[in-house]
Parts: sequence; structure tokens; C-alpha cells
Amino acid sequence: QVGRSTESPIDFVVTDTISGSQNNDETQITQSTISRFACRIVCDRNPPYTARIFAAGFDSSKNIFLGEKAAKWKNPDGHMDGLTTNGVLVMHPKGGFTEESKPGVWREISVCGDVYTLRETRSAQQRGKLV
Repeated sequence: QVGRSTESPIDFVVTDTISGSQNNDETQITQSTISRFACRIVCDRNPPYTARIFAAGFDSSKNIFLGEKAAKWKNPDGHMDGLTTNGVLVMHPKGGFTEESKPGVWREISVCGDVYTLRETRSAQQRGKLV
């Protein structure tokens, strides 16, 4: 589980810094654009080694945790879905992961692991289009 919180459910703590810092002495922490509980990455340890990303975090009771301002909705199948306040964005480079690869299109991941086009702004209540 990834996020900016230092609480025990978080395995990898990620913080924002002001860009342009040349060394650790100049590094400054700024208001974070990373959610407290940003995402959970689940990887199969057996073939076909599938990796899945789910936005939001899970609290100590293993319940999904989203902030009050996060976009939420009910899917046609009746399951709740949503986006973190700041979004969990992924990009698959064109040409794969090689020296010749080029940037791909950024997408946003929902709580249920669905992939959407980007919202108008990172914290907008309206989700993008399902990809």
C-alpha cells in the first residue's frame, strides 16, 4: 500500500518536494498532492504474474478509506466506486520500457481498479470517461 501517511497500513511512504532542489539541504516539503492512502498494488506471485492497482487505501480493518471530498458513485452492478481526492495516475510508455520508449497517455485508476481518462482537474468531482 502506497501513500503519504506514516500509519501502519502504509508500506511505502511517498512525500512531495519542491521541484528544482539540488541537494538534501535545499529540499522543502510542500502541501502534498499525494493522498494519505493513495493506492494498493496487488501482484500475483504465480504465473501469469498479474499486477493490479486499486486507488484509495485500506484502513487497519481492511475497509476502503476515501476522503470526504473524493468523487464516489455506484456502478451499474451496484458496487460503489470512487477516485482519491488527488487521483492515482498511471502512464504506460509507448514502445514499452526501453531506451527508445516515449511517454504515453496518462490515465486515472478508480477504487475498483477501472481505468478512466483524466478529470478536468485532479480534484474534480466528475470522473473522466471509462477506458
